[in-house]
Amino acid sequence: MSAYQSIKISLIDIPEGRLRDVDQDWAECLAGMFQETGQKTPIDVRIEGKRFSLVAGAHRLTAAKISKWKEIEARVLTKDGSIYEAQDLRLHEILENLGRKDFNALERCEALYEMKRIYETLHPETKHGGKRGNQHTGGEKRQVAIFAFCQNAKETTGLSRRSVELAVQIFEGLSPPTRERLKGTAFAQKQSNLKALSALAADEQAKVLDLTLGEDPKTASIADALFQMNGGKPETDTEKLLKRAGDIIPNLPRAAKFALFRNHKKDIIALVKKEGWLDE
Repeated sequence: MSAYQSIKISLIDIPEGRLRDVDQDWAECLAGMFQETGQKTPIDVRIEGKRFSLVAGAHRLTAAKISKWKEIEARVLTKDGSIYEAQDLRLHEILENLGRKDFNALERCEALYEMKRIYETLHPETKHGGKRGNQHTGGEKRQVAIFAFCQNAKETTGLSRRSVELAVQIFEGLSPPTRERLKGTAFAQKQSNLKALSALAADEQAKVLDLTLGEDPKTASIADALFQMNGGKPETDTEKLLKRAGDIIPNLPRAAKFALFRNHKKDIIALVKKEGWLDE
């Protein structure tokens, strides 16, 4: 059960270890919306003695503070008259954030990994299903457990089983230092970056991030960093454009090619004369 009420902001504590950090820019934007239209969605809290602990809605709470509100609308979460247990609260926070669909790739992977951890906590029989190699005993049970979690996640998030599996696999493959270094960076936005990093050993992940996120970055992308680590030289912007043009032009219809060549007639004639192609 849950009850809605107006709560003094000074009585609400934000617990440590929350899944998602507050984006100050988004909180500022929300504050402006609050001042224009008011609070549309309540935050979720649980009772902690004479105070309250935030479960979901850190951005809304921050926006209210920016707006200098004294109180905020909140839903006090309870279950059969008692407070939700820790795992239920954590799951509630994850689903509430996933439902807003503004997670970046790293946050989504972490959320689904946390869902898996909570699922295994609530269903301990699924965590240690035996060795993966024994397909007739423990390994089979393990696969059933993974399928059960993915099916549960699919029903609660709307994501496909493969999407859930891949997200969990990526997060497990990223070392803890790598996860921390990626937070707040552009590389955390794309799952392809995370997937490429997760396939590397922890020390190699660190080297890639040194090349892209160090004080003096040597490369502008994860792909370039991997290329350089393998002994190659990162492509310049001009080289990338040239490669793209080389892929596009051969596939153009004949009339389109001629139109393109006419637009660059002077350059083409100058090159023909310089190279002496007509004398060959």
